[in-house]
Amino acid sequence: MIFRLGEKKYRVESDWAEGSSRQYINNVSAVSSDEEGYIYVLQRSDPFMLVFNSNGTLVDHWSDIEIKDGHYLEINREGEVYVVERDHHRIIVFNRQGEVLRMVGNQHDPGNTGEPFNHPTDIAFSKSGDLFVSDGYGNAHIHHFNRDGEWINTWGGLGTGEGSLSTPHAVMLDRNERVLVADRENNRVQIFDQSGSYLKELSNVFHPMDICQDREGFIYVTDQVPSLHVFNSDDAFIGRCRTLGTFGHGVAVDVHGDIYIAEMLPDGITKLIGI
Repeated sequence: MIFRLGEKKYRVESDWAEGSSRQYINNVSAVSSDEEGYIYVLQRSDPFMLVFNSNGTLVDHWSDIEIKDGHYLEINREGEVYVVERDHHRIIVFNRQGEVLRMVGNQHDPGNTGEPFNHPTDIAFSKSGDLFVSDGYGNAHIHHFNRDGEWINTWGGLGTGEGSLSTPHAVMLDRNERVLVADRENNRVQIFDQSGSYLKELSNVFHPMDICQDREGFIYVTDQVPSLHVFNSDDAFIGRCRTLGTFGHGVAVDVHGDIYIAEMLPDGITKLIGI
């Protein structure tokens, strides 16, 4: 199959990560890529993490029976893997070998309204190493921490107006250091500065799920149409294609510009290869 996103065309590989690894794929939630080109697939099952090379060969898998509800993941510049565990109200940080380095949050003490964390969903990093967490299903806020994990600021709150949120499902910092939030139930992606001041929003999406940006500045958003949308570096909508599951829960772009979609119902990873 060939899909088009704006001016670009892609070859669709819906069985990219199957073959012998198919036995491990179960309840896929998210996908991310590191600077070396490895693809990390987060699952709500055991093993909770699958690691592939760009050819779709499984090179590692991580197991931990305590990690049952990984929602999204992100990899920082040092190669540490941050897993946001929604129903345990915490973020778990791993090294590249899958060993736990530290945890943020307490599964036995969810945060009150406006306090970290109450069913968090995603995490993103600034260039200076600060952390931004979307929080999430119990809360409707964005939390800002410094690189040492100290809580700096929180903004948002349940509502439909500018700056308010309803199920902030994903968060990303773009190359201009703006904070983009997939405001799912409000059918928009809101854009803030790092202090939480509202700047603008991206519309034309229905229940946005995940968001990422490639090295050229293009922004990709999955939603529940199900569609993959692309916006240019000026935030203008330039195209969309469908995803192959009921919806694409996660999306990532690797160092080569190829796109990966974490599909739900049925489970799988769809790869879009630029041609």
